[in-house]
Amino acid sequence: MKIPVIILSGFLGSGKTTLLLTLLKESKARGLNPGVVMNELGKRDVDGYILQEHTGTSVEKLLDGCVCCSRKDELPGSLNALLARRPDMIFIELTGVADPEEIAKSLQEPSFSERLALHYTVTLLDAENMLEYNSRFSADKQLVRTLRKQISGADLIIVNKSDLVEPETLWKIEKAVRKYNAESEIVFTHYSEINVAPLLAGITARTSRTAAAQRSSRSINGSVLKRMNAGQPHGATAVQEPGLEAEPSYSQVAAVTLTFPQAEDSGIYREQLEGFFREWGGSLLRAKGHVRLRGQAEVQLVQFAGNRASWEPSRYPGLPYVVFIGLHLDEQQLTERWSALFG
Repeated sequence: MKIPVIILSGFLGSGKTTLLLTLLKESKARGLNPGVVMNELGKRDVDGYILQEHTGTSVEKLLDGCVCCSRKDELPGSLNALLARRPDMIFIELTGVADPEEIAKSLQEPSFSERLALHYTVTLLDAENMLEYNSRFSADKQLVRTLRKQISGADLIIVNKSDLVEPETLWKIEKAVRKYNAESEIVFTHYSEINVAPLLAGITARTSRTAAAQRSSRSINGSVLKRMNAGQPHGATAVQEPGLEAEPSYSQVAAVTLTFPQAEDSGIYREQLEGFFREWGGSLLRAKGHVRLRGQAEVQLVQFAGNRASWEPSRYPGLPYVVFIGLHLDEQQLTERWSALFG
């Protein structure tokens, strides 16, 4: 029986890793053995470490690029490494600028089509910022196209952080989503909290699988999940012919990773770092990392998106760092300003 694959898509900071944590915990509570492919734009693995720290799950990591274009050739190796561990299902969490349709096509290639089956494609949207993306990223035509394909290719669309906006904004988001996807379920929530049971419906442990086991559609928040094209994501096209390169999913987004000085007293104040994030205005789309704060012995995990920062304790053992992701980031200028914080 084919191993089901769930693709998690959505723009930077939309809540994919939070949802994945819930899915992994629920999977393990059901006695299932999940595998994870984690793609990150930066050179450091932030989200993969979070998953391992909270769930103990083994994660195949694809760093420093996007798995649907610049890191596409590395996906087969990661999938084969997971298959060798005999998982009951595989989750693929894409970087925020990836096109999920390209991953769906990869699963249809002969080397995987007999072993893997696309179960669901889930896209998360940030209710606070989603409506501004088209104008904000208008100069990056590839990125605008990718964000639309994240919507059109989804079987389930989760509008996250919906508690932070007015009902009228949610209505406008639904209208915008329906422009590119008329069929799929839309769930409005916050903190990525949904009933995950329908996403795992029909998935059984390898030891208890039977040929008759079939995936069933279940209700989420009173509605029925719908899929088009008999198991393919919305808008899916034929498998890409060998030798043809996938179009890049973005052109102006870059990631810069900065580390802390190695001196023992090289911490930073929380307000100082949050001010540094906001210093870059709209050009900084996302920041995350494990940092050392002055006056605190333990390392902190910081996440910055949508002009909001969140903090939580971390057991990260390595040298503290922060990954900055944004539009037209000047690495030299960013590095000089970062060094000045510790001067």
